[in-house]
Amino acid sequence: MKSENVIENEVNNKNLNTIKEENTTNAENTINAENTDAAKTENAVEAVKGSSNGNAKREETAAQTDVQEEAQSVPAVQEVDTASINAAEQDATPQPKRRQRPKRKGRSVAGQVSRLKLALLFLAPLLLVSIWTELAPFLVSAGIRGSLVDLPGKYETVNLRGLLQLELVGPILYAGRQFYQQALQDLRERIPSAEVLLLISTVAAVCGGVYTACHLVLGQHYWNLPPLFLSYIGLCVTAALGSVYLDRWCKASLPQFLDLPSMWLVSGSILLSIVACLSFFFTGKAAFPIWQIAVSIFVCGCPVLLLPAISVAAFTSVQKAAEKNILLRDGTVLGDAGETSLIIFDKTGTLTIGRPVLTDIHVFNNGNESGLLSLASAMLQDSDLPEAEAVRDAAEGCKLPLVTEVQSTPEGWHSARCFKENIRLGSLEYVKRYARIPAEANGYVEQMSDVGKTVWYLTVGRTLYAIFGFSDELRKETPEAMRRLKEMNIVTSVMTADNKRAGLYLARLSGAERVAAGLLPTHKAQLVQTFRKGGEVVAVVGDGDNDAPALECADFGFAVGSGTKTVWKAAQVVLTDNDLRNVAATFTLSRACVEIIKTNVRIVCICNLLLLPFALGIAYLLGGPLLQPWMLLVATIAAAALVANNTWKLKKMKI
Repeated sequence: MKSENVIENEVNNKNLNTIKEENTTNAENTINAENTDAAKTENAVEAVKGSSNGNAKREETAAQTDVQEEAQSVPAVQEVDTASINAAEQDATPQPKRRQRPKRKGRSVAGQVSRLKLALLFLAPLLLVSIWTELAPFLVSAGIRGSLVDLPGKYETVNLRGLLQLELVGPILYAGRQFYQQALQDLRERIPSAEVLLLISTVAAVCGGVYTACHLVLGQHYWNLPPLFLSYIGLCVTAALGSVYLDRWCKASLPQFLDLPSMWLVSGSILLSIVACLSFFFTGKAAFPIWQIAVSIFVCGCPVLLLPAISVAAFTSVQKAAEKNILLRDGTVLGDAGETSLIIFDKTGTLTIGRPVLTDIHVFNNGNESGLLSLASAMLQDSDLPEAEAVRDAAEGCKLPLVTEVQSTPEGWHSARCFKENIRLGSLEYVKRYARIPAEANGYVEQMSDVGKTVWYLTVGRTLYAIFGFSDELRKETPEAMRRLKEMNIVTSVMTADNKRAGLYLARLSGAERVAAGLLPTHKAQLVQTFRKGGEVVAVVGDGDNDAPALECADFGFAVGSGTKTVWKAAQVVLTDNDLRNVAATFTLSRACVEIIKTNVRIVCICNLLLLPFALGIAYLLGGPLLQPWMLLVATIAAAALVANNTWKLKKMKI
């Protein structure tokens, strides 16, 4: 084999014993001394250019210089110190993710479809009986007898509609029993949650309903009794079941938006009921049971749409994301993703298309290009790195030498035994530990780095034989994606294992504001933790297995659709069409969703709070009525219309 003969001749021509006696310190001193001799380096580069295709090389160099000058016209890129990150040990206890919520607040209660169907089955007749109960007195006054559930003969005055409502609301309360179990747990922990609010209003409505139902059976007229709020409570429980079903379906439970309104509604209801009851008790102006005030306040303080106001907006956002080919594996990111202050992009396969091409091979020590390429390809037969595939493609058709003891590391460092010598292939940081890098190589490396190419070194023993340059095409949508993120005041950063010159070129070309170059792939998670400890809310976009730990440590993880299964599992958001512009679209959608949810919650709370004067009895003192079920129904319909209109705006919004 031609390649074997070439390499063996070169090895035999050198004094191997002298090379083996050289230590690493002397080699580094020699490298530093040669690097300072700039004139010698330039002469070496020019000599090599003249011995090869002179005109073609000059034209290529001129074109690369033009691209370099264009890239340098972009504003300066801030460099991240990766030396300390690479030197630091891995943190054994990574910080918990901000996106994680306490399991207690997951609201994964009563989510089965069967329970929702049970509630809907009994809600319809409950509403029918409730409407008939409210209309019956008006029908009687108009000369129309309300005959439903009225007993004949001597039992004509007995009204069983109250008992019928109690029977119909029972299965609905049973369907939502886990809400009350959660409420009891929250009460033990002194947490004023939405479940606690539902429990208080249910207890008040049922107690008042039992009182009214018993007096109706005794023949007392409904006009003279406290109103029945059972149908309203049944509607609240059914709506809560529906909201939890939506949460479970779209995996977008956002209970954190219920914390503050629930606290105010629970605390305010209890305080107002005490004040109102004491006021009527000591003034003696109440012509009705004083406890009716407490019941009215507790029922009024529990809006039907409090839970659906959040779930419907989240459901709409998930659907809208799907239309943009954004797969939300964890819909809870909608609640927090808009807070992101820094986003880090991996280079290969994320900012670039992920199919690097071997464009440059520079040979030293009279090596044979095809032989060295075959040797590198033989070492990379089992590697899944994109650069390894590029080498194999370039060496297609070449006869590969026999290599043994092949070893690869996650950092992309490869070693093997061939021709009784140690062969090493990888980055400068790796090969300089074992071989002497001549000064003439620096010119080639700088030339390739200035146009963003990835550089690998091939050494035999302690001698450098070849430098490989890999070029990967930038995704066409990358600059626009960076621009959109900057407009949202999100700092953009790139992490790459390439040297600083190549990293800076890539950052300028893509439009990123920061670059972490020379970063070992295994230390990407360490970089994320460093930023998070500095107070940043970090999102990471990646595609490979070595990106998965960084996505796990980040507050939010994005995976491109062409990525591996490992990174898909680590990410909360998957860009199924590989369009990086959808990263900004996700943040836009998150901010819009949060704003819509807050507006919806305000709407449903305000619509019910407008009825407080009737619930408190203030309207009664001024000659008006007390709180009635039809008032709650009107407030619910008005809130539903406003929430639907608000959510429709979210659905039609452009992201």
